[in-house]
Amino acid sequence: MTARSVPSRCPFSFAALFFIGIAAAGLTGCATVTSPEKRIAADLELFHSQSEKHQDLISRGQVIEGMSKDAVYLAWGRPHETKQSSRDGKARETWVYYGSEAVPVQTVGVSMGYGGGYYAPGCASPFYDFGYQYANRDYVAGKVEFEKNQVVFWERNERR
Repeated sequence: MTARSVPSRCPFSFAALFFIGIAAAGLTGCATVTSPEKRIAADLELFHSQSEKHQDLISRGQVIEGMSKDAVYLAWGRPHETKQSSRDGKARETWVYYGSEAVPVQTVGVSMGYGGGYYAPGCASPFYDFGYQYANRDYVAGKVEFEKNQVVFWERNERR
């Protein structure tokens, strides 16, 4: 009696899928408003040109009204998007930062197989597989509005 190999319904091994998932997570990242240490180290002169109060806030990755664009750059980094607008007749620039989060998506898989199926032995029978996968979804992680190079509004959206 010889052993029959049963073909797998999935062409990838679990290990291959695991490493693909790890690589994808590393490439996409999770948070977009990053820590300021590298930016401060890269431009110490710009950091030291800020007030002591702003230096403390920048070091902690915080933004407040009255900060300059340079201070916001040091605290939160380069924005993903900039927008020009006006409010009450005053020109504004908005910096937008995006983040990415994994959200579960329900999946349904259908395949056909042969054997002692539900309909009749030796006939093709459908197999249904229900489960979840994760998809990345972008969201607005933060916004900063400037008038005359100073912050007049900011918001940060931290997902948990």
